[in-house]
Amino acid sequence: MKNPYFSSRPGSVENAEGKTVDEILTETGLNTGNLMFFSASRRVVKHDKPSAGMGFDPNYVREHHDGIIIPAANWLTGRRDLGGLAALIERANLPTVILGLGAQSFDSAIPELLPGTQRFLKVVSERCKYLSVRGAFTADVVASAGVTNVTVTGCPSLLWRVDGPPRVEKVEGPISRVSISGTRYDDEPNMFNPKAKSHIGLMMMRLAMANGYDYVAQTERQDMQFARGELTAETAPEALDYLAQVYGSEDKGAVVDYLKANLKIFTDVGAWTDYASTVQFAIGTRLHGVIATLLAGTPAMLVTHDTRTVEMANQAGIPNVSARKLLKDGVDVQELYDQASFDTFNRKQVHYYNRFVRFFQGNNVETNLGAEIPVD
Repeated sequence: MKNPYFSSRPGSVENAEGKTVDEILTETGLNTGNLMFFSASRRVVKHDKPSAGMGFDPNYVREHHDGIIIPAANWLTGRRDLGGLAALIERANLPTVILGLGAQSFDSAIPELLPGTQRFLKVVSERCKYLSVRGAFTADVVASAGVTNVTVTGCPSLLWRVDGPPRVEKVEGPISRVSISGTRYDDEPNMFNPKAKSHIGLMMMRLAMANGYDYVAQTERQDMQFARGELTAETAPEALDYLAQVYGSEDKGAVVDYLKANLKIFTDVGAWTDYASTVQFAIGTRLHGVIATLLAGTPAMLVTHDTRTVEMANQAGIPNVSARKLLKDGVDVQELYDQASFDTFNRKQVHYYNRFVRFFQGNNVETNLGAEIPVD
């Protein structure tokens, strides 16, 4: 495979300064974190013709490309139907390689996949040697659909630098420049109930504002709109009332000031990693926010809150702490930084890189990766 079609959105948002938050979120699949694996896949896999789009024309793809690459995320849930994509792949009938497919469950139970999603897995499995999945749990979910030609690779985002695996060196001592990310479920019933699963997201947001830490937003539409001035206290008073609850502040003006000064929105991975190199530590529930920081060589810790974050932390050796523990004990950022060790991460990243090299070779995909790295 020398010139594949990328069945995904582009790896960055062009002319983002002139676009609204709604336009940016639409282009990134409602989550700017998706840019991490969209961009990494394009940097890693060799290709001549630019391409993007989930709803592609099979005839065009077959005429102009010699295969299909699908950068994936946590697609395997009990609600997602991938039957439409399966039909397009069948009609194109080209070698098809999926990267970093993940399953998501909040109770560790294997989700019952819809028939269309089961068909998608089988269609892809028939057109490649191996499917790339994020971890052992996802491999079990795929096996439940009768597909077994699977390689546990992790997410391709950690390959973004292409020339080799990331390495993190921690400097001992006090820290002050901290970046936070969180996962907020705006449609969660009783969101402000401390027992709701979204409460860890609220805890992280309130921690950020209370300490003046930066907050890296990926899906938080209204927060982004206030930060960019698209919404104001005058034009959206109810939205500001809601955000005051989210950030745990009675001073609504202070919330707006905080968002304008500290909320970060990234539409290009290079800019994201450049920013991450300026902080001392990042912590959050957002996998790709943590990965962007690790790619910069900056210490980061993932707050695990579902099967997807747990399996990626285990697979990649990312330092982590459970949301349950933080909800019980509270968050001491300095203590978490002091406890974090990156020995396992640095060691596992060599194996991580080599595993992807073998995966691409097994699927006959030409890449910009180097040869396997000797393991000490």
